[in-house]
Amino acid sequence: MKRKLFPFLMLLLAFSLFGQITLTLQESVEMAKENNKELQKAREEVGKYRQEYNNVRGNLLPQITLSGGYQYKHMKLPDSAIPIMPSVESMLANNATTNDSIIAGFIDYGFSSFIPEQESDEYSLAGTVSLSQVIFMGGKLINGINIAGKLYHLQEKKYFLDEQNLIFSTTDLYYKTKLADEVAEIQADALDFANLYFKQVSDMYEEGLVSEYDMLRAELEVQKLEPDVLEAEKNSKLAMESFANHLNLDDPDLELIDDTDLPEMEKIDLNSAVESGLKKRMEIELSEIGVDVSKVMLRYEKGNFLPNIGITADYTYFGADEKKIESDDWGNSYQVGIGFSMPLFTGFSNSSKIKKAKHTLNQSKLDHRTLQEMIELDIRNSYWQLQADLEKVNVQTRNVKLATKGLEIANARYKNQVSNQLEIIDAQLQLKAAKLSFMNAKYAAVISYTKMQKAMGREL
Repeated sequence: MKRKLFPFLMLLLAFSLFGQITLTLQESVEMAKENNKELQKAREEVGKYRQEYNNVRGNLLPQITLSGGYQYKHMKLPDSAIPIMPSVESMLANNATTNDSIIAGFIDYGFSSFIPEQESDEYSLAGTVSLSQVIFMGGKLINGINIAGKLYHLQEKKYFLDEQNLIFSTTDLYYKTKLADEVAEIQADALDFANLYFKQVSDMYEEGLVSEYDMLRAELEVQKLEPDVLEAEKNSKLAMESFANHLNLDDPDLELIDDTDLPEMEKIDLNSAVESGLKKRMEIELSEIGVDVSKVMLRYEKGNFLPNIGITADYTYFGADEKKIESDDWGNSYQVGIGFSMPLFTGFSNSSKIKKAKHTLNQSKLDHRTLQEMIELDIRNSYWQLQADLEKVNVQTRNVKLATKGLEIANARYKNQVSNQLEIIDAQLQLKAAKLSFMNAKYAAVISYTKMQKAMGREL
């Protein structure tokens, strides 16, 4: 990530220093990946599912809890709550023996211990360590971890798919912006040619070689081309602003330096392309993960009929006294237990959950087969569209050559006064139209090839 971020920071530094950023297609893609908010949200979503997987997996480990507390209790009883106890010793006769007095004293002391004091204080301090460990949950815990892992893997694949879609849209916008700029250049060149031709006709008119009508027609052609140039410049500016917005830049002065020339294209076989797409397309893998999740969910629901077994243990260390807790006066207790629970009858709810999970699994399988058919159709459409666009490029390349040659011949014929002005105007219009058609065909072929690579499941 640091290696990818460094060129991006350098671009921002260059913009701050020189006011213009020159961007290649690859630099534009990296900038879009760094700045796109939807992709950033998808990245955060992957992190959420990673932590959810860690959370579920943590249930395999023992759960240990430490608890403790200190308590002070003061109590004052009303007079009515303290009974008056008669003294047995005071009821003895004067001739009572010493043994009788001792026994009576013990009796008085014993009864007095049952009578609470009117005011009392109590201090207590205790700490407990508790442990619980799941032994068996009918496979639900393992299946739950499996589901969480697959969902995390699913989010990773979805993030990769979102990234590929962003790369494709950035490529599309990059070449659309280049196309709008080149269309503006073609319109400007046509206007320059019309102005040059108007000057030539004006000079010939001054020398009496052509009529005033020819000069007016040449001037009219200049007037007709000027609105087209303004429209092309406006479209180019709007395309550049749209591309800058896609890159999350504040309307900078951009210069896109990659050409729209066709890349070196490998020869693609349709059957091999279909096979590659069905094997490598990320959507297929996402669908397969969805089917696997449905299968695990079915196993999870079946686990509701099995028992749950767990171990619990705790250890308590405590001290209590009426006045203060001594450091050497502590007690302790501990216990260990194992328990289980098993559903005997749930009103058929568990059976209904299993049947629902089976329906969901069947739906996932049907969706998977439908997706395969749609992807195969997408690959075939992309393949034939690419072939058509490449053929258009070949045709438009020949048309530009023919139109250029035609304009040269028309211009030479007019200078030699063997043709009229209409031939030159018509030849100029044909050349402009051929160049525009060639640029559109070349752009369409570049995007079609990129789309074909994407349809085959190749990383862009």
